[in-house]
Amino acid sequence: MDIDPYEPKLIGMILSTFSDTGPQISFNNSPLDENEAMILAIKGMTVIGLDNPLDMIDDIEDEEDRRASIQQFGPFPIKERTDLRALAISFVVKAEESTDHRIQTFGRFCVLFLIYNLEHTRLILDSYGLIEPYFNIISRDLVYDTDLNPNNLSSVFRKMNMLFQGVLPRIFTVTDKGVVKELIGKEIIHSDVFLIADKKKKALFVLLPDPEISVWRKRQIYRSASNLNTQLYRKKLTIETITELEEISTLLTRYNLSVEGVNPSKVNLDSNHTERL
Repeated sequence: MDIDPYEPKLIGMILSTFSDTGPQISFNNSPLDENEAMILAIKGMTVIGLDNPLDMIDDIEDEEDRRASIQQFGPFPIKERTDLRALAISFVVKAEESTDHRIQTFGRFCVLFLIYNLEHTRLILDSYGLIEPYFNIISRDLVYDTDLNPNNLSSVFRKMNMLFQGVLPRIFTVTDKGVVKELIGKEIIHSDVFLIADKKKKALFVLLPDPEISVWRKRQIYRSASNLNTQLYRKKLTIETITELEEISTLLTRYNLSVEGVNPSKVNLDSNHTERL
C-alpha cells in the first residue's frame, strides 16, 4: 500500500527535562506510557552522552550560545515497540523554577523525542538536514522552563509534523561551483538564483532575477536543479523557470519571502539579503 506523503508522520512527542532531582517527563502525547517514555528518555540521554549536562554552555543569558547548543540525534529504536522509532533534539532553557545552583547557572537541559512509525523512516530522513535549523526557528518562544507548557509544546509538535508532511516549501540557491545549498532562516543571502520546491504543487520554481545572467551559468543552474529534483524528489516535480520581476515578486509573496527593507510586493536586485518570514 502506498504511503500518503502528506499525511502526518509523527504519532507523538515526548519532552524529557533535567529537573532538580533528575530526568522527568514534562510532556507526552505519544502512545508510550509514562514508564516507556522514561526508559526512552534515560536511554536517549545516555546515548547522547549528556547524562550530566549542567555545563553545556558558557552563558545561559546569551541567546546565541543557547541556540548553538541545539543538536539532533537518532533515529533510536524503542524498547518493545519494534514498529516505532524516535528522533531526539536536545536544547537548553533558562531555569526560573529551580533551586539547583548549577541549573540556575547553566540552564535546564531538555530532550525532545519525535515518535513515528517505522514505515515512515524514509520520508522522515528526507528532511533530516532540516530538523535542527527548523526547530531552532520554531522554538524561539521556549526561553524559560515555564515556557515548556502544553500549549507551546503542542504548537511545536504541530509545526514539526508540518515539516515531515512536506507541506512546507523548501528554498535553495546554487553556488558558483554548481552546488545546491538550502536556505533556512530569516536572513537569506542574496543570489542570482533561487529554487523553490513545492511538493504540494509538484513544482520546482527556478527564479532568475538577473537579466544579464550568462548562458554558462544558466546551464549550470538547470543541471543543478535537475539533480536536486532527481535526488531529493525522485523526479516528481516539474521545473518551471521564472524571469519576469513581477512574477518573481508574486511568487516571493506567496511563499512569505521578501527583500529586506523593501515592500514584499517588489523585488530589489540591489538588496544584499532576502528575509523569510
